[in-house]
Formats: sequence, structure tokens, C-alpha cells
Amino acid sequence: MRFVPAGENVGSARWLLLVPLATYLLSYLFLAAYHGRLWLWTTVVHESGRYTLFETTFYASHFLGHTPVLITIALLFAGSWLTMTPAPEQPISGRWTAVVIALICLLLAVSVVIAVSHFGLDDTLDFLCQHKQRPDLLVEGGSWNLHLPSTTLQFLLIPVIVWVTRRLFCRPIVWSRRGVVWLVAAAAIATAITGLANTQPLTAVAGVWCDPRYLAHSVREVATFPLTYYPLPMAVLLFLERPTGNRRLTGGAVHSALIAAAVLFLIGFGYQVVISLVNDVGSLAQHPDFAPGGKLSIAYLLSSHYFEHVLDSLFFALLTLLLVAIPGRDVISARHSDSKFEIRNSNS
Repeated sequence: MRFVPAGENVGSARWLLLVPLATYLLSYLFLAAYHGRLWLWTTVVHESGRYTLFETTFYASHFLGHTPVLITIALLFAGSWLTMTPAPEQPISGRWTAVVIALICLLLAVSVVIAVSHFGLDDTLDFLCQHKQRPDLLVEGGSWNLHLPSTTLQFLLIPVIVWVTRRLFCRPIVWSRRGVVWLVAAAAIATAITGLANTQPLTAVAGVWCDPRYLAHSVREVATFPLTYYPLPMAVLLFLERPTGNRRLTGGAVHSALIAAAVLFLIGFGYQVVISLVNDVGSLAQHPDFAPGGKLSIAYLLSSHYFEHVLDSLFFALLTLLLVAIPGRDVISARHSDSKFEIRNSNS
């Protein structure tokens, strides 16, 4: 697996990067129109009524509290991708992998500094220990429980997204067990954290699926991931492959399982949408002073939410790329070639 400077490859994959760019641009323009000013970085936009757009974008303590969720869905995404992707024929660049690891460490280190210095040590620890869901709310299970309904839906949505994307971009779908370890790890981590974060895990799981506030938040999360999270690693991963023109439908049990996953996702997501609307999404959200009547529209809640997850999407993309690269090293051998350090497959 290495970068291939093929024109058509770059041309097809780069369109995915326009999805998050367009999402952020349209969200910014909406917020600008709402607040009646073009410069928003010093304007309070967070639904809590506390943070400016700049603080919302670099809400580091909030991001650190989300890392268990991000690790889970990154494992799920990488596992799904590997399960449907042929083994790479080209060597994996050790320098490329090292850069990804360095960027992850840098992102985490900078986030810790920002979180502690600006948002405070108590706020950071409360988010990390899964005690906090938002600036003014401490509750058992913290952000993990708040994201539990949306995280559950990702187990149904992500495999379908990966399959559809590979077909749309003419990449071969070759089924293997290369990603099974990551899929099992995602399920194990989700189960373990749910147990660790709650004194009564089963009661907590049942509760979040009946609570309109949790379900409304889940709808917003599901509307965020495909537009700002997933396109980033997919654009890079597709760039690493050559198009083959293979649009062949997957048959048999696997095809049926994907259809079933898509149907179950739609049922679960539809249930969340209905419960959210019936209970008035605006009343379930926080009520900042800048909102007329104290209520924010669905469009506003979505627009500001995209910026709240900038750090999350970067961490997710980098971790996913790293996890996809790891299984390519069946046998690791180091060598110097043209002053570059490479890690190669045993079959290369």
C-alpha cells in the first residue's frame, strides 16, 4: 500500500474531501446569517451559551471525553474496510505510518494542553472519566452513554457505507478475515466501557433508548458522521488503490446481511427521529440566552454541532488509517531503499 500518482485515482477520491468542506462552509454561512455577522470566531455559538465558535471548534476536553467512542468506531470502520478490501500488493511505507502515529500523538498532546489550560482540569477529568455530558450536566456514564444509541447504530451503518462507497468508486470488493480482529475489538470495547461506566449497565442501555434527549442527540450524531468523519479516511484509502471498474454486486449470505443491516439501521434511526420530533427537539436542547425564546432550531443545532467535532473527526481519520495499515504487515522486515525506510509484506 503506497501513494500512487494516478490522475484518475486522485480525481475520483478527492471529491470525498469536498463533503466535509461543503458541510463546514454551509454551516458557517448559516450561523453567520443567524447571528447577523460574518466574523464568528469570537461569537458565542455553542448551544450551552458559553463558548465562541473558536472555543467550540477546539473544545478539547469534550474531544478527550469522546475518545472511547472514537476508538470504537475507528476499529469498526477499519475492520469493515479490511474485510471488504483485497490485501495490498505494494509495500506499506514505514515513513507514512510513522507520520500518522506522530500526528495522533501530537493531536492528543495539544488537546490535553488546551483542555487543561483553557477549559480546566476538573472539566477535562470529568469528561475523561465519563462523568460529564455537557458543560452543566454531570451524570453517570457521561458522554459514553450520551453517544451509546448512535454508537450502536454505527455497527449497522458503517459496513453498509464502506460497501456502497467501494462500489461507487469502482474498487473491488474481496471478502476476507483481515478485519475481523478489529470488528471483534470494537464490540468488546463497547461492551466493556458500557459495563465500566455504569453501575447497572443493562438498565443504562435500556434507559438511553427510551430517553428522548439521548435519542435526539443520537440523530444529530448520525447526521454528523457521514458528512464530516467518514469522508476523510475514505478519501485517503481510495487514493491508495487503483480503480478496477468492478461494480459487481456481492451475492449470497454477505449481500443479504448487508441489506439486513441497512434495514435495521433505517428502523433504528427512524425510531429515534420520530421520538425526537414528537418530544420537540428544540425543547430537549439547551437554552442559551442568544436564542429567541431560548429555543434553537434543528438547523442551528446541526450547524454548531459540526464545529464541535472537528478534533474528533481528525482523530478518527488518523486512527482509522493507522488501523487499516497494521494488518498489511504479515511479516515485518525493515530495509533502506533510496534513503527511505519501508515496511514490507512477506509477499511483496
